Amino acid sequence: MAPPAPQALSLLLLLLSLHLAASSKLNIPKVLLPFTRGTRVNFTLEASEGCYRWSSTRPEVASIELADQDERQCSQKAVVQARSSQPTRLTSIIFAEDITTGQVLRCDAIVDIIHGIQIVSTTRELYLEDSPLELKIQALDSEGNTFSTLAGLVFDWTIVKDTEADGFSDSHNALRILKFLESTYIPPSYILEMEKVAKQGDTILVSGMKTGSSKLKARIQESVYKHVHPAEVRLLILENILLNPAYDIYLLVGTHIQYRVQKIRQGKITGLSWTLKIRI
Repeated sequence: MAPPAPQALSLLLLLLSLHLAASSKLNIPKVLLPFTRGTRVNFTLEASEGCYRWSSTRPEVASIELADQDERQCSQKAVVQARSSQPTRLTSIIFAEDITTGQVLRCDAIVDIIHGIQIVSTTRELYLEDSPLELKIQALDSEGNTFSTLAGLVFDWTIVKDTEADGFSDSHNALRILKFLESTYIPPSYILEMEKVAKQGDTILVSGMKTGSSKLKARIQESVYKHVHPAEVRLLILENILLNPAYDIYLLVGTHIQYRVQKIRQGKITGLSWTLKIRI
């Protein structure tokens, strides 16, 4: 079989390059990083494929460092670090050039001041001695935009008295802050490193110790943010009670059913002395 003509080979290589260029993507178009004086906050940029040379138009605002660099001095991933020394909104453009296709990917790295923080979670209710709840800090700038990461920033998490508990007994010891190192859950790697040196990050676990209402407060430890109001969240700790049978039941007139009341603690179901009889 005759080798392919040079024109056909060139066309094939061109089509392959265009396919690779069209399919290569960056994981995020813009990244918003917090201004800090003590802690350096990082964010990892990653291309979907290829090997890239990375650069920053303003490294004094946001620097770029290759991750997993190979012998060709390129990498599919790079770490952006906020380095601005001015407490004002500044932007640096991060470029990534594919060493094979020449395709250039772009990400805007914005560094700005944190204006406020809030605590986010999947629920505001905890069951007694059940799986813990993850709480996470979300930071906003003056326009309400959410920062892409708070990795490495130190926070003070404290359990405080709930003076506004309505209908629930307040007990500041109804809740316990649990370290990820003590749990069976996997946090971001930076949280583990912070816990090893007795520091708290933007993500924690809490576990219910007894029923009632409890409030948590979180504050940024960085001195430049001492004016930022702490974030608060109120949690309810409840008994995990269920009825057995737990499925829908349809009764005829004149019939009845008896339910057993059970509770779940530490993954185990135990029966209570209560029964509930329903008659139609």
